[in-house]
Amino acid sequence: MSWGTVGRWVLLAGSLVLGLFAGIAGFWIFQSKVPAAMQTAVLATEARVYYLVAGLGLGFAIYFWTRIAASIARRAGVRSSKAVPVSKGTPTP
Repeated sequence: MSWGTVGRWVLLAGSLVLGLFAGIAGFWIFQSKVPAAMQTAVLATEARVYYLVAGLGLGFAIYFWTRIAASIARRAGVRSSKAVPVSKGTPTP
């Protein structure tokens, strides 16, 4: 497997984990803002599933936007590995 393929899988996994963290944070906010008397077991379960699926959707969106940005940067000739040229003159005090 090439390094590009490994990088894509790592990017996908990282994006999904980031999205899941966002979903968990959303569910945490939901639980803290909705009073316990207003919550039922069904509502809490539906909200948990909704926020986790929304977090996965966010993770996929992050992945695809990152891939699009990387392809645009590649076509534009932007490379992050290029070093800044150093002048060979005498250092200034």
